[in-house]
Amino acid sequence: MRDLVVEFGQLLRLKRKAEGYSQEGFAKYVGIERGNYGKMERGTVNIKLETLYKLANALNCEFEEIMPSRLKHKTNLD
Repeated sequence: MRDLVVEFGQLLRLKRKAEGYSQEGFAKYVGIERGNYGKMERGTVNIKLETLYKLANALNCEFEEIMPSRLKHKTNLD
């Protein structure tokens, strides 16, 4: 599970940078403390579904774009 959180953080960082945001600027824009946002990008914390949608909306993308690849293609959840 930890590797999924790390991959999510990496994808989040790439998307944020592609949109031209600094970590501090984006955290402020989204309304998250920069330290907590940094933990998300480093993959050291799990995030709420509500936060995922908030991040995707701020990045002008679907949440699937920042989800780990193993979750994108999973069709049967046990």
